[in-house]
Amino acid sequence: MTAMQDQSLIGDGQFETPLKRVVFEPGMLLGVEATSSEQDYHRRRLVRHQYWLHGYGTVSGLVVSLEADQPENADQHILTKLIVSPGVGIDGLGREVSSYEPYCINLKDWLEAHSDKERIWQVGNGGFDGSDNSLWLKVVFRYQEQPTGLQPVMATKINAGTDPVQPSRLKDCILLELTPEKPLFDDLAFAPWGPPAYLEPLRAGHAHGHAPADPADALNPDEKTYLSAHADADGLLNLNAAMLHALGTGKSALDMLVKETEAAQTLLARIRIQLNPDRKVVSNPQRVQINNLLRPFVATPQQLISLHRSVAP
Repeated sequence: MTAMQDQSLIGDGQFETPLKRVVFEPGMLLGVEATSSEQDYHRRRLVRHQYWLHGYGTVSGLVVSLEADQPENADQHILTKLIVSPGVGIDGLGREVSSYEPYCINLKDWLEAHSDKERIWQVGNGGFDGSDNSLWLKVVFRYQEQPTGLQPVMATKINAGTDPVQPSRLKDCILLELTPEKPLFDDLAFAPWGPPAYLEPLRAGHAHGHAPADPADALNPDEKTYLSAHADADGLLNLNAAMLHALGTGKSALDMLVKETEAAQTLLARIRIQLNPDRKVVSNPQRVQINNLLRPFVATPQQLISLHRSVAP
């Protein structure tokens, strides 16, 4: 990843920084920095709108599936690929991602690269579940800029050895990552996959604050009385009370609780691979299970209307 891409990631995660827009006045001397700031203002304003008001997750598509030849048996180590279908989503920082074509992750090469010479999975790599001798992986996505359209520019160094060039465009792209992670679950009803994303504890944002366990604890006496007297069956007032104090009241309420890279990563699917008794990794479709329903989803108003019409009597 280039320094430019790192800077974009960090800037998109600075929710605690007020936005500034350029003021154009006759006779004012403005340079490249002003043009970049003008674009940055509108872009980051849209990102924050999607982050706070729509959330993060899959809008449509981005299905993770398995592609491989039919093996002779479950112990045959063959080429196995993970295919991510076209789709649209919003990553954990509120940035829209559109994938216009399928993407391939070579699962066989990835497993070999993260195992030792004997294809033994190293426990220190994470994802290993000793209770059933399995390996857990997750596929995540996030937005990434890709510099393109190189153009010659004025040299900034004396006696430069090559003709200086800079990208003239930044292309919106999707970054897919495969990482080992064992799912955590408190309710055995969701074993072994863990609960779906919509059952996670209420959060004000992907990496901002946590709703109090009991919304009434943070309320003043008058608010507690009102909540107790007007508690509704569907819990909307309790939800409002939880959101009221989810960020806290300190000066750092909008600071990220995790690194920008971690906050941007958004789950697509969890993968379970059955290992050999000696923890040997076998790239074989008969040993691989995929669950796409655990991911977070972003529901559009049109989708909700269609759902209501389909279930209405």
